[in-house]
Amino acid sequence: MADGLAKTLAGVLGFGLCKTALGVAYLTAMGSVFSNVGFISELSFMTPMLVASLATASLIVLGARGGRLSPGSLKQYPAALALSLGFLFGGANLLPGLPEDALALVYGLLCGFSSTVLNIVWLDVLSAERDVAAPTIQIIGALIVQCVLIPLAVGVDRFWAFGAPIVAVCLSALLLAYKKRGMVFPARNILAPADSPKRRDLALAYLCVFVLVGVVGILHTAVLGSQSEHLVGDVNMWVPLAVATLVTLLMAIVALRRPHPTSVYRVCLPLLLVVLSLLPFFGDALGGLVGLIVIVCYDVCGMVFLLYIVDCSRRLDLSAYLLAGAYLGGSALSLLAGLGIGSVLRALSVDYGLSLLTLLAFAAIYPLAGVFMFGLRKIQRRSTTDADESARSGVDVREDASKCEGKHEANAFTQGSAEEIQSELRVIDDILESGVEVIAGENGLTRREREILGYLARGRSARYIAEDLVISENTVWAHVKRIYAKTGVHTKQELMSSVEQAALRKRQQ
Repeated sequence: MADGLAKTLAGVLGFGLCKTALGVAYLTAMGSVFSNVGFISELSFMTPMLVASLATASLIVLGARGGRLSPGSLKQYPAALALSLGFLFGGANLLPGLPEDALALVYGLLCGFSSTVLNIVWLDVLSAERDVAAPTIQIIGALIVQCVLIPLAVGVDRFWAFGAPIVAVCLSALLLAYKKRGMVFPARNILAPADSPKRRDLALAYLCVFVLVGVVGILHTAVLGSQSEHLVGDVNMWVPLAVATLVTLLMAIVALRRPHPTSVYRVCLPLLLVVLSLLPFFGDALGGLVGLIVIVCYDVCGMVFLLYIVDCSRRLDLSAYLLAGAYLGGSALSLLAGLGIGSVLRALSVDYGLSLLTLLAFAAIYPLAGVFMFGLRKIQRRSTTDADESARSGVDVREDASKCEGKHEANAFTQGSAEEIQSELRVIDDILESGVEVIAGENGLTRREREILGYLARGRSARYIAEDLVISENTVWAHVKRIYAKTGVHTKQELMSSVEQAALRKRQQ
């Protein structure tokens, strides 16, 4: 009895520490930055991470299918070592001679490999529990531990920002080794169930999650680096994590330990369709809410899917390697596809003068609604025509408003002489520059960071900065993240306010 309780607690704390370390790695790009901007880290880090995750998951699935990986045989230590090295390289800057894109490549590959292996190892162990309720208790407990620890790890000084995750992953590895001691791993089937309804149920569950992952990717790349980056990018990532953890806990209690992903999707779908349909009309007002709702829905589905994998492994007698590998590999592929689609949408918006927000509504609503109409109609019949029509007829009122603003500004310019206007602009620029100098000096910004701060203080977008400095947008965002971390702000508006206040203090001296 005591040993069972000890191993349950080891599962809660060990899996929670593992999820915490992986979450911090994701949010900070392996400790190389203090905080993320928007939903996801910069693409130079995300792309190799997703490729590594897809490749690793595919190899594990193939190994299981080929009989080379028996239950309980996958080792965690290479992944724990890779994650620790990634934090050392990123946090302690042990690779100073490499270009930023090369560093991001190294961090991404290490993160993708380690996160995939560690998640699959833990799900394999949890699926082998003899007690039916034990996996649910440990997964929910681990999610709560993650929710508590991540803001603590991200919000501390630079040493602990990468030192704490290393301690967490090492302690997690020890707890997992203790938990596996004496555990019997039953043999599982390595093929999909022959029963058609069961196969369809699995396919629908995976499809729901993959579509949500793709929508997150679309929103990310379409928004970051554009004129609308402030709309859905200013989301404190701990808030959706906390909300999603609470919702998952309640769902697990209500659903008697086995909430189903398709049920979660049916609940999330109407909410997502409404906020995305309204985005073209009320983008400025609803942008942050859209980001929050999308991430919460995605996090809840991802958390529920952990319970679903363990349940399916036990109930359908399927290999956890097969189920978890398909989930992680498919999610990586879906996110890559979403990032690519988002990049195309952003380019179309710039090159052809199309409304970015309307394009977002189109691209996000159609796959979300399509899964429901063609996959879940037998479970719940509901038409999504109205939602699609609202997206189809969306008018970018922000664009009209900006045109009106431009006309008013033009009229204002005609009321005074060009010399007076130029003089006033120089005064404003000098004031902002003095504030930039104060902020840069107080927070130890590098020369490049101080240069980019000057652009941000004047309201310039990442795309504008990249084009003017002849550097990539990913590089700009990497510098922006470091500026945010050093100055302690979270949004561009906060940063601009800080510069203005610093300029005012200097003028009063």
